[in-house]
Amino acid sequence: MKKKTSMTAGQRERTSKVLQALAHPLRLQILQELTAGEENAARLLERLGCSQSMLSQQLKLLEYQGLIESRKNGITKICRIRNPKIMALFDCLKQHLELIQKVSG
Repeated sequence: MKKKTSMTAGQRERTSKVLQALAHPLRLQILQELTAGEENAARLLERLGCSQSMLSQQLKLLEYQGLIESRKNGITKICRIRNPKIMALFDCLKQHLELIQKVSG
């Protein structure tokens, strides 16, 4: 028999907020860029091709939800994934998408 994963109501609410933070292509791309290690915001901006204000907004949301953390190095903001284990969720979702593509396609 499979072990049932149980969460409290508070944990379900918090999980919902984290998943909402992940529910944006640019935020997913930011996390994907940060899998290689910490990066400064200026380099992220170059690679992502979005406006500085958009990047700043998305970084703030990811940081608020505890997905990334940042530090200042002079005037430069350095970002990194707070808990690299969150990327296992990406692998799980990728496998899920591949599975449903095979079934529906």
